[in-house]
Amino acid sequence: YDVPKGTTVLINYWALNHDPKQWKDPEQFDPHRFLDENGKMKPAKPDSWLPFSAGHRVCLGESLAKPELLLMSANLLQRFEISLPEGVKPNLECHMQGFGVELPSDYKIVVKERAGR
Repeated sequence: YDVPKGTTVLINYWALNHDPKQWKDPEQFDPHRFLDENGKMKPAKPDSWLPFSAGHRVCLGESLAKPELLLMSANLLQRFEISLPEGVKPNLECHMQGFGVELPSDYKIVVKERAGR
């Protein structure tokens, strides 16, 4: 396509993440789709997955963000036991909010400091 200079172009992330040609069961929350048969991250990310954008506007902090997220998550999981309240089942449905933005349903969690911390 020829796009006139100065035109604002937005990526439709909702469409990218819900394309049945790219994703098996795109409406389902399934983190396993990013793992290989050994439970490790697949070496190549799908073309339709752009959490840090793409092209000239790609996030410069992606290489810093990924290991930082791992360290923060590991720290939280080492220090705290995180669970749902007794008898509560998780609701993984999302709700559309504005232009292609989905937000998870509200839910409560129980966070307890692990013993010996």
